[in-house]
Amino acid sequence: MQKKTLTVNYCQTVLDNSQILGYSRYMILKTTLEGLGFSEKEIQVYLAVIKLGKTTPAEVAKHTKIGRPTVYNLAKSLISKGVIAEDLADKVLHLTALPPSGLKATIEKAQIELRKKEELVDEAIQELALLKSEDSYPVPKLRFIEESELRDYLFQNAGRWFESMLDREGVWYGFQDHKFVQEYEDWIDWTVKKFKNAKYEVRLFSNESRVEEKIEGKFDTRYVKFLKDSRFTATTWLVGDYVVMISNSKRPFYLVEIHDALMAENMREVFKNLWAVSN
Repeated sequence: MQKKTLTVNYCQTVLDNSQILGYSRYMILKTTLEGLGFSEKEIQVYLAVIKLGKTTPAEVAKHTKIGRPTVYNLAKSLISKGVIAEDLADKVLHLTALPPSGLKATIEKAQIELRKKEELVDEAIQELALLKSEDSYPVPKLRFIEESELRDYLFQNAGRWFESMLDREGVWYGFQDHKFVQEYEDWIDWTVKKFKNAKYEVRLFSNESRVEEKIEGKFDTRYVKFLKDSRFTATTWLVGDYVVMISNSKRPFYLVEIHDALMAENMREVFKNLWAVSN
C-alpha cells in the first residue's frame, strides 16, 4: 500500500511540474539536471522552490509529497550546489531559489574537487616513492614502448625522469630529431608547466627546422644547438640514471628506456664535453 502511495505522489509531482513547464520542457530540464548530478528528489525540491518562490520546507514537503525531514536534507544539498539559499531573516526558515547562473557552481565545485584529488595523487606518489626501495620494487633495466602507448608513457614517466635528473646535476642532455617537437610539442609545454619550480636546464642538439625556429625562446630552461653537417633522425636523452631513445621519423614510432646509472653517466660526459666545445 505504501509503495502504491509513493508512486501516486511521484506521478502527481511530475504532473504538477509538467503543467508548469510543459511536459517536453520538463523532461529536458530533468535530464539536464540529472546530468549535472542532481538526484530525482533534489530536482523535485528545486523546481518546487522555483515555483513557490520564497517558501518554507513545510510548504515544499506539502507540494512534493516528500517528508519534511527529507526536504531539509535535500535543501542542504541544493544549498551546497549553489542553486538555492536559506533566508534566516524570519523566525521560520525560508528557502529561495538563486539565479539559474548558479548552476555553474556545480561545475566549478567539481573542478575544484578534481584539482584537489590530482594534488593528493601527486603527494601520494611522492610519499610512496620515498618508501619504495630498489630491492622490494625493482625497476626494469630495459623497457620497449610501442607507438600506441608512447604518448601516455611520456606523460606518465616524465616525473620519474625529472626526479632522477635533479638528483644528479639538473641538466637534461641529448640530441633529437626535430620531428619529435612536431609530434609532441604539447608534452614539452606540459613538462615546462609541470616542473616550472624546479631548477634545471635542457641542453639539446637538434636539426635546423621551422618548428625549432617557432619555439625558440619560448622556454627559459630549454637550450638548443645545431651541429654543422649533422642530421638527426632519432632522439636520445640522458636524464639522471636513464637513457631514453625515441624513434618517430617514420611509423611505427617506439621508445626504448635503459635504466643504468653507469651507462647514463658515461654518455652524459660525452654530451657535456660536446656541448662545451660547440657553438
